Amino acid sequence: MRTATDIHREPFFFSSSHPADDPNQNALDREITALDITLAAVHRRLHRRLAETRKRRNALARISRLPTELMIKILLIELEEVDIKKYYPRVKTLSQVCATWYSIIQNTANFWAHVHSDFSLPAIGRILYKSRNAPLTAECGHLQTSSSAKAFVNMLVPSAKRIRSLAVSRDFAAGSEAIKLVGPKLERLEYRTTNVSKPVSLGSRVGRLDALRELTLESASLPWSSVSLKGLKTLKLFRITSEGLLMSQLWCMIAESPSLRHLVLNNVSISQGPTQTGTPTITLPCLRQLHLIHLSQTTIQLILNAIRAPACLDINVTHDSDSSTSDSLPVLLSLSQALPNIQAVLNEGYQLCVNVNFRLFRCWTDRERYGDPDEPSIEIEMREISPYKALDWLLNLLKPPRDRRSTLTLGSDFNISEPSFTHAVNHKLGFVTSLYLTTDLTVDPLLKQLGQQITHQGIPGWPMPRLSALNLGTAYFSGSTLIETLRNRYKGRKGGKKGKGKGSKAATKPVPLTSLVVVGHQSMDEEYQDEVEEILGPGVMDWDMDEEDYDEDYSFDEDIDYWDDPYYGNHLYSAWD
Repeated sequence: MRTATDIHREPFFFSSSHPADDPNQNALDREITALDITLAAVHRRLHRRLAETRKRRNALARISRLPTELMIKILLIELEEVDIKKYYPRVKTLSQVCATWYSIIQNTANFWAHVHSDFSLPAIGRILYKSRNAPLTAECGHLQTSSSAKAFVNMLVPSAKRIRSLAVSRDFAAGSEAIKLVGPKLERLEYRTTNVSKPVSLGSRVGRLDALRELTLESASLPWSSVSLKGLKTLKLFRITSEGLLMSQLWCMIAESPSLRHLVLNNVSISQGPTQTGTPTITLPCLRQLHLIHLSQTTIQLILNAIRAPACLDINVTHDSDSSTSDSLPVLLSLSQALPNIQAVLNEGYQLCVNVNFRLFRCWTDRERYGDPDEPSIEIEMREISPYKALDWLLNLLKPPRDRRSTLTLGSDFNISEPSFTHAVNHKLGFVTSLYLTTDLTVDPLLKQLGQQITHQGIPGWPMPRLSALNLGTAYFSGSTLIETLRNRYKGRKGGKKGKGKGSKAATKPVPLTSLVVVGHQSMDEEYQDEVEEILGPGVMDWDMDEEDYDEDYSFDEDIDYWDDPYYGNHLYSAWD
């Protein structure tokens, strides 16, 4: 009789194993293998056919009909503003759009011409090989290890002649070695160091830079007398407080650069020089930006009086040190050359924006629907020029069109009781449509002034008659004063031009107030809300809440879809990518 052990040792009846010499099984295995090979081949053919069909379909698109040279220019323009550290990930993304773009990018040297000190040396070697003879953009960034910084520089030295853009940051350990990368074809040079007391002199190791278009130096200097700057468009000098420029050298540099568009002098020591007798007048027809930051008032006046820039749109004058010269008239007269540009764009449809506080005066223009890089602006921050005087100077020269919007912002330390400003409210700010108050002082005097009729040249009227938006911000005010002003201005005295009877004419009714913003922590009791709505109508006042008035019962509403619109921000899969 068989035991359980004997039964266990026998082959299981339902086992899938078959004898190796079974001819039927071997034939089936060969057939299965052949079918697998055939199926794989069919898949490959189908994939190739699908790819070719898609390629033919893409070829029908208009963008695919563009010449290769034009397509290269379009893609390079797309990559112009990309940060160098994000450049190659962006290149990879573009190359994955279609086979045509992949082929163009892989076979065009200009797409592989950006090197950064953060890249590994093998990666830099591959980039230099793929870039062939294309112009290079090199950036010496944050690298505090001297040996690594020198290795990076030495790897680029053989290709220095084709470097067109070079940037050396303050945190690059081999800053002096990086001068070896300055070549004759350099178009953009940005060299920054941290040694303010002893600026780095690039010295004789830098030859003539005839191709230079942009020059930015921080705590560094060039042999100005031996450097040609004929084609220079941007000159920015920062923190050169010792061994700085002579005024004669500055005039020579500017005079050699008739195409200069951007001139920035920030904390630069400029000496008159022992033989300086007169200041020549230099006309810069292309200059669009003039920033004079932390210079002496004498230097500022000298530069403003000497430069004629009819197309200048961005002027910034900042001086925060005490000066024995208190006459600000020359500075304001020199700044007047920019006002025609502001007047011109106001006539074209821009709105005027003015921001003033105790130290700063800023006037700029703005498009209501889109940004414009050529928006004119004037910014003054000098102790010798009070913002009240600057505002009065602007109002005397500028004539804003009556049909344009204008915003006036008063800073936190602006004194609204200044007599010149009080006069301006009554007689010079009639063009203002929006008033934004952020002053830490009480604004009750201004509110009372807005609620009182005035007489100008025998004609009754109201201060700021075009005011349609009032934002009280963080300003302190009395609720009763605000109500009285609104009642007098918009309800108590109807205005109009009826007045058929005897007596003085009635004042023209001011523009209705369509927006009133009141911060919740101010002395504006809730009982005033009904009075405001009675005077101005519902929906005009916006009572902002501060932290103390925040409703703790507010919770997330699950019935609202907060994600109807795509999130653009800095999301990796932004629609802008």
